[in-house]
Amino acid sequence: MTNARLTVLIPVLLLAACSAPSSPAVAQTDPARLGAQSVLTWQALRQGDSGRDVVTLQYLLRHRGQTLSVDGSFGPGTDTAVRNFQGANGLVVDGIVGGNTWEKLIVTVRQGDNNNAVRAVQDQLRSGYGYSSVTVDGVFGSGTNTAVRDFQTKRGLSADGVVGLNTWHALVTGSSTGGSGTTASLAQQILNNGRITLGTSSSTAGGNPRQNIVDTAAGRLATRGCASNANCGLTVALKRSMLQGLANLGANNSLYITSIAGGVHSTYSDHYAGLALDIGVWNGVSLSTPNSAHTAARNACIAMGSDPSQTFNAYYDPPGGHSNHVHCAWN
Repeated sequence: MTNARLTVLIPVLLLAACSAPSSPAVAQTDPARLGAQSVLTWQALRQGDSGRDVVTLQYLLRHRGQTLSVDGSFGPGTDTAVRNFQGANGLVVDGIVGGNTWEKLIVTVRQGDNNNAVRAVQDQLRSGYGYSSVTVDGVFGSGTNTAVRDFQTKRGLSADGVVGLNTWHALVTGSSTGGSGTTASLAQQILNNGRITLGTSSSTAGGNPRQNIVDTAAGRLATRGCASNANCGLTVALKRSMLQGLANLGANNSLYITSIAGGVHSTYSDHYAGLALDIGVWNGVSLSTPNSAHTAARNACIAMGSDPSQTFNAYYDPPGGHSNHVHCAWN
């Protein structure tokens, strides 16, 4: 238990705050793996999702012979292509791109290759990780090789310029091998996840949720909100436990975050310690009033490691003030 706990009632009007190296070739071709569970944690994609990882998926499907548009939107065309690919490769045909489907889709690429899989790597590097000198042309040349090696070094991977299983995993999830990573890489994973919407309200005291995560991904401290004038303008390092929890929540759920370190909370709130987040919408259901999604969201946070005694909603709310959102805090 930390000393950064909510100690007073939160005014109901503050809505925006608390009230407002394995061989890639083996992974791809060993028949014994077809029915096995992936040992890596991948972000699952499905119809309705959008964003950078959907672009990667679409390029890889093209590389594997499927016909579809590359537009970053997981629509009916992408769903059909995924199901066709799954059926042709002995996978469960459910349209959900989980670990097994990702690991059958990916293909090892290196300098000298020219194909759609290279385009997927280049797009991730350029648009997802800021390697602006990389051109998305499908040609794995010296510039792409340099960027890949730099990315591998920063993620603690073998900097050999070869994009195999572990490098693909790091590109798609924003983390290092095994699903763990630095706070910056976890923040980038969150930014890359189309199911996690981060609030951008300019009325939120301190940094809004998206700016908190953008700053963390860039290696900066997050701006805190204000419980009093003495707190204004202070910063905090978002804790890895909370970021990992948020990343895990977004693996199979959609959620809208209304507050992380910003907003107006009690002076010793876990928000100001970089340990807490508030959820305003859970899997498409607004939490502005008490409903069953309150319980589902609270249970999901606890399953992802939040402290049960400090995870509040409309029905478990010792401090009060959480009838219009779910507050999840990690140790």
